[in-house]
Amino acid sequence: MGAAKTVMKTLIVVVGILLILASFGALVVANEIDSRVSEDCEDTMGSIGEAIGLDEEQCQDARDTRDNLRSAFLPLSAIGTLLVLIPILSNFRSKGED
Repeated sequence: MGAAKTVMKTLIVVVGILLILASFGALVVANEIDSRVSEDCEDTMGSIGEAIGLDEEQCQDARDTRDNLRSAFLPLSAIGTLLVLIPILSNFRSKGED
């Protein structure tokens, strides 16, 4: 039973690390989308195209995607951190009781 518990703790820590990396990946992608929006949508031609509908709502879709990615950063990093810390702390706690 001890080996299965160790494997589960290891898997939980790995999933936590992957969630932390995904949160930073989401932040990087959001910043890239932000730079593209500022280049393509917020200049004079982009504003005119957006106002008359020539961009087919692509600028607004990009802004929505950017906002969604930025809002996903905190939950992903918090859950990932918890998934990393809980098995490690429980391991230290069980070592102290032995």
